[in-house]
Amino acid sequence: MDLYILDPDINQLGIIDGYSSLRWRRRFFEPGEFELHCKASAENLALLREGNIIHRLDRKEAAIIEGVTVEGTDNGDEITVTGRMGSSMLDRRIITPTINFSGTVEDAMRKVVSDNAITARPLPHLALGDATGLTPTCTFQATGKGVLAVCSALAKAAPLGFRVRLDVPGKQWIFEVYDGVDRSVTQHDRPYVLFSDEFHNITGPEYIINTTGYANYAYVAGQGEGSARIVVTVDQTGGEPRRELWVDARDLQQDTEHNETLDAYKARLQQRGLEKLAEAARSESFAAAAVDTANFAYLTDWDLGDIVSFEKWGIRLDQRITEVEEVDEGGVFTVTPVCGNPLPETLDLGSDT
Repeated sequence: MDLYILDPDINQLGIIDGYSSLRWRRRFFEPGEFELHCKASAENLALLREGNIIHRLDRKEAAIIEGVTVEGTDNGDEITVTGRMGSSMLDRRIITPTINFSGTVEDAMRKVVSDNAITARPLPHLALGDATGLTPTCTFQATGKGVLAVCSALAKAAPLGFRVRLDVPGKQWIFEVYDGVDRSVTQHDRPYVLFSDEFHNITGPEYIINTTGYANYAYVAGQGEGSARIVVTVDQTGGEPRRELWVDARDLQQDTEHNETLDAYKARLQQRGLEKLAEAARSESFAAAAVDTANFAYLTDWDLGDIVSFEKWGIRLDQRITEVEEVDEGGVFTVTPVCGNPLPETLDLGSDT
């Protein structure tokens, strides 16, 4: 597999056509990451510098080099390069001034990026892609928070994915919001994708469930004191036993200066509750190395963000593919999809104090 190396201005510098291993992890709700090992030749040392871009013709994501390590080994000098996918550049900007927004999540993320990384304080070569009309909605206020953290929080609460795709001919990074396709066994609109022993398309499966810190019902407390404090609830029990969470959202105040209605203010509190419940989600995941078969081929029949079915040990999980890890090592290529919510993470739009 050839890796095209470009400088920060998207000019091609050269090609890496030999390496000992490449790990390429794609993520739906946040930037993916990579790790590359190869010989520390003079050419590789010149190409693999911090800030340069690694571009694969067979993937929509491109990566930005963030770490470089050179060390001597018994087999000669080796260079190890690490970094994250293009959307990691959003980590370089914060939200200022304050954004008050009510509308679709797609439009919200596009506004956050445009207002803080394109029209003002522009990141080099960053542009908005075409809007796709995705329908999940949100109401929120944010200031001083990282653009990447806010996009990730909105994406998880929706749920939607986002990426910053590299357009080499146009010399642009393109910000896009996208959704996957429901390919689970419970839908009937298209062929399903089932990872199971029956179809001989998984090896080394792993199932994890952890309900530590899990909550599905939030009390969100906004402005006011005592009995006059404004409190809204967010119910995501879905018929399950209630597990409650208190969210102190006193930092969210009704914007009377701009005639914000009480209903609009409560909608912002509701959004904060959705974000906090997304952080407190039950950790449940199914991961396995996927074996391409005639009906279940990676990138053809399923991809990152799709909802698929895993079945093993009498358990069936119909969940979204939130991560895909590709490993190319010693001439062996493996693909491991992770279905569900593998890791509890903190993605915060505001203070809880």
